[in-house]
Amino acid sequence: MAIETDDDRLLFVDPDEFGAVAVWTSASGVKPAVSCIFDDTFVALAAGELEFTQEGGRLQITLRSSDVPADANQGDAVQVSSDVLGVKTFKVLEFQPDGTGFSIVRLQEI
Repeated sequence: MAIETDDDRLLFVDPDEFGAVAVWTSASGVKPAVSCIFDDTFVALAAGELEFTQEGGRLQITLRSSDVPADANQGDAVQVSSDVLGVKTFKVLEFQPDGTGFSIVRLQEI
């Protein structure tokens, strides 16, 4: 049984503090804006003596699982806006519910 409620989880993604706002567009149309955390983690890989290197980012948002639209699919568009990011549109690549009431949604910039 979870200790926190869905309302408690909303504090962790508050756009007035450190979060962002996401507007989801699925096959059935545009959904209401939801609060999320936007993350653009830098990733660098190297393969030792093979002189192979690869760099890139891992774009994702973390939001309450209850805020993921019921008809959400890979390929949907998500527009994310924050003070730091501005406004950008992404394509959904993957959903990763974490079992705590939050979901990580991996994104690709369009």
